[in-house]
Amino acid sequence: MNDVSFYFDGNIEIVTGAGMHNFPYHTHNSFMAGAVLAGCGEFDIGGKTLELQKGDAYIVPSNTGIAINPTSGFSYITICLKNELAEVMKEYKTERCFYPSLGDRLLELASSFRTHDIDERAFEMRIIDMFELYKASDSVRSIYTEKAARYLNEHCQSKFSLDELAENVCVSKYHLIRTFKKEMGITPKQYHQQCKVRKIKDMALKNSQSDIAYELDFTSQSHMNDIFKKYMGITAGSYSSAVENKEQ
Repeated sequence: MNDVSFYFDGNIEIVTGAGMHNFPYHTHNSFMAGAVLAGCGEFDIGGKTLELQKGDAYIVPSNTGIAINPTSGFSYITICLKNELAEVMKEYKTERCFYPSLGDRLLELASSFRTHDIDERAFEMRIIDMFELYKASDSVRSIYTEKAARYLNEHCQSKFSLDELAENVCVSKYHLIRTFKKEMGITPKQYHQQCKVRKIKDMALKNSQSDIAYELDFTSQSHMNDIFKKYMGITAGSYSSAVENKEQ
């Protein structure tokens, strides 16, 4: 059982959770910063693996793979900088993804934002300073991967078709699979599933599960919930009640 709550305000999402759910290797289209609040777990971020304990922090740039395997009494906080903030954060980079002992500072920052002591811009600048990020000079991903990710995000309501994706990106499907997996850590089909999960989150507070499953072309509500739980640790049906500030 994974106990999760979600808080949204503008372009920032704060997630707190506890449980022993194993999160498979996946990506986000937002910039993420997180910390272990209790227990410990093995983290794989962009192919770098480390066991993090209470008080340790980590960051995950957008479209970078992450897997989490809790090993004991695990609870966490994750902060997602989305939309416009995510675009700004793409300009920054770091050689590190693990930051021992920064968890308390990140938790205090999240608390300050929730109580409106700081705004989005101040929050973003403190993240940049806290994790010692610097301006990136160029992109590390190929044009094929960038175009494929954009296409999959824009067509998350459709069934996945590798042939259609390769045709749109103007590259052979075999080259696309190799390049995408090498640079993103997951296959295009897995990325498409994650795009659907993000869309479910967008729709869940205002639509029925049956409508969402139909709109996103799932074979059934059960299939939709299985995919959602795989990446989120809870079902799509449980997600709505886990959101704290639905009015936003």
